[in-house]
Parts: sequence; C-alpha cells; structure tokens
Amino acid sequence: MTYAMTVYEINGQQIYVREEGTPNKQVALLIHGWSSSWFALSPIFPSLSKRFRCMAVDLPGYGKSPRGEEPATMPGYADLLAALIQEVSPKRPIVLIGHSMGGMISLTLTSRHPQLVERMILLSPTISGHLSLFIDLFIAPITMLERFAIGNLLVSLFESQMMWATDRLMRPASIAENSGVTEADYRQLRADARRLGQGQVRAECFWAMRQGDLRGKLGGINTPTLAIWGLEDNTVPLRDASVLADELADVDLRFIPKASHWPQFETPDLTRRYIEGFLGRPMNLLMAEF
Repeated sequence: MTYAMTVYEINGQQIYVREEGTPNKQVALLIHGWSSSWFALSPIFPSLSKRFRCMAVDLPGYGKSPRGEEPATMPGYADLLAALIQEVSPKRPIVLIGHSMGGMISLTLTSRHPQLVERMILLSPTISGHLSLFIDLFIAPITMLERFAIGNLLVSLFESQMMWATDRLMRPASIAENSGVTEADYRQLRADARRLGQGQVRAECFWAMRQGDLRGKLGGINTPTLAIWGLEDNTVPLRDASVLADELADVDLRFIPKASHWPQFETPDLTRRYIEGFLGRPMNLLMAEF
C-alpha cells in the first residue's frame, strides 16, 4: 500500500514524514528503530491522531529518506530532528515517541534539547546500545561486513540472499511466539528490514548505537517518560530497563507479557491503553512530587 508523505528539508537533508491529524494540534513526533521505517509506529497512529498532529519520520538512510552526507550517529540524528521540531513546532514542546534505536535517539534529543520535549514515550528502547547475545551472534557478523568497503561490496552483491537469512533469524529475536502480530504487518516489517541499498546505513547505525551508550548520562533528564517493554524481548536486553529505573527522574515502566520487541504490533490494545493513559494525565500531575 502506498502512503502520502510530506518532505521536509532540514539543514540540506530531505526527511520524508508520514503525517496524520490536525495541523494546529500539538505535535507528536514518532521515531522508528534500526532497519525500519515510519511504519514501525503505525499501530498507534489512529488513536494519537485524534489528539495530536502525528509526524512519523523516515530517518536519513531509511524508508524514502536519502542518506546523509556524514555517517549516521545518534547525536547527529537527534540534532537533525531537533531542527525539524523547531521548524514545525517553534512555540510549543512536543510529545516524542521512539521505538528501539528511536528510543535512544529520543533520549539523546531530550538530553541535548530538553526545552523541545514535553513528555516522552519509549517502546523497547535501546539504552546501552548493546543488543542481545542472539543478535550479536547471528546479525552482527553480517553488519560488520557492511561496515567496510570490500565487505559492503560483497553484501551488496548477495544482499537479497543475506536478507533471506537474517529474515529467518530475526523473527525469533524480535517477535514473541504467541504474539498477536498479523501476517500482513509482519510482511511489511520484514520488507522494511530487507530493503535493498540500506546496508551501509544499517552498519553505521549498528555501531553508532554502541557509541551512543547512554548509561550514566540520563540523570539530567526530567521529562515525564513512559517506557514499555515486551517481557520476551530478545533484541534489546531487559537489563536496559534497569538503567532507566536507576537514572531517569520521572519514568513509568510497563512490561507486557506475550510481546517481544514490537509491543505496538504484538499487543496493540494494551500498548495503546498504556500510551493513552499516560498522555491523558495532565502535566501538573505528571510533574508532581509526593
């Protein structure tokens, strides 16, 4: 299915954005994760768009957005999206929603530009940048090849075959055995993950997440935050949740059974209820100290 996209040019970089909702409402900016696209956050669009101007980005190098001139980094993505926020919502802070790597970008953005973010929602966010042992054993070797020129050439030549292999390796790492993800949604997620021509940015981001390790760096963030994890997540280790619990001043942690790395697809109703409950609370209550 083809969706209409808005194109923004920020600091010379084109960013494709899927938008829904009323233009004059508060902005909710949605940031996808590694090997993904705006579609990663699509299950929460219908409910969010009733109250917000929803803007789900294709990060540079993913989806329809062209790669940036410089190698991808977490601070680079964060600063670019901060400039986008300043363009589309110059007078009012936004709601920031990030999945997986998008959660790391969201935290980095909020740390660097706290005045731009009213509240934050994180879905299975990576905090340390160190993914599960499963990912390191089966996916990292291919990604390491993509990092180097000769390896990138080899991966490009055999990209369709490698994507076939990683496809079958990634499902048990990212989707719970008894999850509620539909086959149609899984096919789209799989298509995003195996999109040809994105090998280089996948490699850059894999290592950029390691370099973007946020442990010990979150103490200055006071933004009210909801973080949701699937209890069967075998992509981002649940130990990263402990970092949020220890370091974030105001975080509501929720764990969902029968969900892995994609709670918004696997348990959409419960995920939406948690999000709606968090967004329905007035800011003065979220910021209150008891």
